[in-house]
Amino acid sequence: MEKRLGFHYFQDYDHYQMRDLELWIPELASLKASWLVLKAPSTAAIPEEFITGLIQAGIQPILHFDFQVNSAVRPEDLRVLLSSYSRWGIKYVIFFDRPNTKAAWTDGSWSQGDLVERFLDRYLPFVSLAEQNSIIPVFPPLEPGGDYWDLSFLKKVLQLVQQRRSFDFSSNFHMAVSSQTFDHPLDWGAGGQAHWKTPRPYSKVDLGEEDHIGFNTWQWYADLVKEVINVNPKFFLFYYGMSRVAGDKLDTNNSFEQMVDIALSLSEDTAKANALPDTVLGCCFWLLSAAENDPHGKTSYFDTAGKPKEAGIPAFKQKIEESNKQKQEYAVSNRLAEWIYPIDHYLLLPSYDWGIPENTLDRIRPIIRDARPTIGFSVIEATNARKVTVWNENGAFSEHDIQLLREAGCLVEEQLVNSIGITV
Repeated sequence: MEKRLGFHYFQDYDHYQMRDLELWIPELASLKASWLVLKAPSTAAIPEEFITGLIQAGIQPILHFDFQVNSAVRPEDLRVLLSSYSRWGIKYVIFFDRPNTKAAWTDGSWSQGDLVERFLDRYLPFVSLAEQNSIIPVFPPLEPGGDYWDLSFLKKVLQLVQQRRSFDFSSNFHMAVSSQTFDHPLDWGAGGQAHWKTPRPYSKVDLGEEDHIGFNTWQWYADLVKEVINVNPKFFLFYYGMSRVAGDKLDTNNSFEQMVDIALSLSEDTAKANALPDTVLGCCFWLLSAAENDPHGKTSYFDTAGKPKEAGIPAFKQKIEESNKQKQEYAVSNRLAEWIYPIDHYLLLPSYDWGIPENTLDRIRPIIRDARPTIGFSVIEATNARKVTVWNENGAFSEHDIQLLREAGCLVEEQLVNSIGITV
C-alpha cells in the first residue's frame, strides 16, 4: 500500500504552531508519509490550522489521548474537543497507552482486582463518545508481554465485550499494535499461533519455538480476534523501527530503507518474505523528531530543525523524486503519442487474394480481445500507428517492410508464425 508510511510526532504539546506545520509538511510529503500520530492533550485542542493543514497535505492525523486509565479525565471532558476534531476532519482516535502495564494506571490502583473489567468500564464510554462524533476509536497498543500478559489481557477484553452485549465492539475494529522487535529478527513469530505453539505467560519459549514478542505481534492479535469474535481487524503498527520503546533503543539491525521496503512492499524479496496485508493500514515510525533535552531524541529520525539524522532518508527521498519524475514523463509521453499518432495500435495482417485463413482469425482473437487494435493489411497505413503488431505468417512481410515501420517511428512487435500456427 502506497499510503502506509507514517510517524509518531513529538512527545510534547509544544510543536503545534504554524511554523512547525511549515517545517514538517514538506519533509513528510517528500517521504510520501500519510499518517502522523499526535499526542493529544485532554484540556485543550490542538490548533485547528495545524490539523486541517496536515489533512489538506494528505496526511491523516491519529490523535492519541495517553492519559492514565483511571485518571480524573471523564468522557464528558472530551465531548467538545471530539466534536471540534470531527468537524476539522479527524477520523481516528486512541484512548490510553499500553493499559496492560503498571505505568498506565495511577499509583496503588494496579494491584486491585478485576483489572481488565475496570479497564473496559473506563474505555467503552470513550469509545461511544468517539463514535457519536463519527470518529473511529482505535484500540490502544498493548505492551508485548507487559505487566499483565498482553494476549491474556486482549482475550479477556474481547470475551467481556461479547458477554455484555451492550456494545458492538466488532463492527469496525481497528487496533494499534506494537511492532517493536525486542532484538529478534523481523521474521520472529511470523505465522502467528497457527504456526507456533502459543506460549504460556512469562514462560521461556521452548527450543525451536517462537513467540509473539517481536515485529509480528499483529499476526498473533489477528488470530486471537478472529478466534474470539470472528472479525478481521485493521491495524496500525506503532513504534515502527524500534527494538524497545521503553529503553529508547532503535533496532540497528534493520535500516530505514529496509523498514520502508517492508511497509510499502517495494521489492519482490519483501513481497515474498515480509509482505503486509491490506488490513495493515499504517506503519508509524518512532519517532519523527524530539527536543534536544528529550530522552527520546536519540531514537528520532530528524532533528528539531528538520534535518535527517538517518542516512537512508535522503536516498529514499531521491528515489521518490526520480519515481515521480518518471511518472510525469510517462504521462507527457502518452499524451504526445495520442497527438502524434492517428492510430494507437495497428494489427497488420498478411493479404491473400482468396481471403484470410480461418485458423489465422482464431489465433489473432486473443490480440483483438486484449489490445482492441485497428486491423488492416497495409504497411503504409500501419506507419500511422504508435505500435504495430505484425502478424508475419510464412514470411508474408519482408525485412524491408519491418524496417519501414521502424523508420516511421512505430513500436514494432513481430509475431513470426508458420502455416500451421506454431510460433517460431
